[in-house]
Amino acid sequence: MKSSLEFRLSKPQVMALAGNLHHDECGIEAMFAQMKQTNSPYVAHNAAWVLSHLSKEDKEIYLLPHYGELVDIAISTKLCIRRGLVLSILADLPINEPNGKLLDYCLIHLADLKESNSSRSMMIKLAAKMCKPYPELCKELILCLDMMPQDSSPSIAAAKRNALKIIQA
Repeated sequence: MKSSLEFRLSKPQVMALAGNLHHDECGIEAMFAQMKQTNSPYVAHNAAWVLSHLSKEDKEIYLLPHYGELVDIAISTKLCIRRGLVLSILADLPINEPNGKLLDYCLIHLADLKESNSSRSMMIKLAAKMCKPYPELCKELILCLDMMPQDSSPSIAAAKRNALKIIQA
């Protein structure tokens, strides 16, 4: 599997790899191991891209046990893959209670212009999902969103609107 991850993948190739991993615990574990590797950022990025396209069911069954590791990868300062990919995997996992490290990271960095728009959009989505059951956290998220510039990109503006819908529902 590693050899197919060493080269540039197209979206159809990623979708095919993700489809082939459906209900394949060993394959998904191997892909997760590839994502965590540090000696080849290209392989790690491709593995994360494939994992982000797994079915929601496969993510919940096979990646939920790795939730803590995924959080640590997502908030790492030495991240060798696109943060938005790892955050999108986390966004598809159920949240029983908010992870303090991840919530703090999202609230601090959702307005950080050094982060990509896709990462910031996912941080907004994750923060809304984690804050929803807690009115005091919802207020804090609203304050963070209000402090963001009004001339944000369309993806950030949409993420803000959607976050407000989530927490006010």
